[in-house]
Amino acid sequence: MLNMQNVFLCCAIVGGGLFLLRSVLMVMGLGGEIHHHGADVDMSDASHGDSPVAALKLITIHSMTAFLLMFGLVGYLMLQNAKTTGFTVIIAALAGVLTMVIIAKIFQSSRKLQSDGTIYPQDIVGIEGSVYLVIRPGGVGKVQLTVRDALKVFDARAKDPAVEIKTGQRVKVVEAADVLLVEQTKEFTL
Repeated sequence: MLNMQNVFLCCAIVGGGLFLLRSVLMVMGLGGEIHHHGADVDMSDASHGDSPVAALKLITIHSMTAFLLMFGLVGYLMLQNAKTTGFTVIIAALAGVLTMVIIAKIFQSSRKLQSDGTIYPQDIVGIEGSVYLVIRPGGVGKVQLTVRDALKVFDARAKDPAVEIKTGQRVKVVEAADVLLVEQTKEFTL
């Protein structure tokens, strides 16, 4: 006959060891992708995106190891206190599922903290800034713009190719590409 205490203990040890290993690897930046013989296999938690389905994915490597850990611990401790096997399995499984939900919510919340810092052209159009290096007629100069609370310097060309825009002149971005297209505003600062 199968000794349930040993089963629960093995689940706790395997789940705890794998959970701890995966957590340490993630902190070190090594958790996620595995490259093996030219094949790329993504082992990361597959709950990316903003869709309702992606937001509530419970079956991930991390959540499965957390399930094993809690299932094993709760089951082992309940059997130590002379509870029946059937009742113990149900409570241990509920504890494991609850842990999976908590882990999923933690990872879902942590993904909201991510930002890639990419500045998209639509973010720049309409922003006002100042000329950093003179924009000569038909030439390219530099402008300073505050984008996402950070001061950035971009290459810029005047919308009207016959106009020179001096250093310190206020400008507004009208088009964003490799080189921004800007036009003067009325205000002048030095």
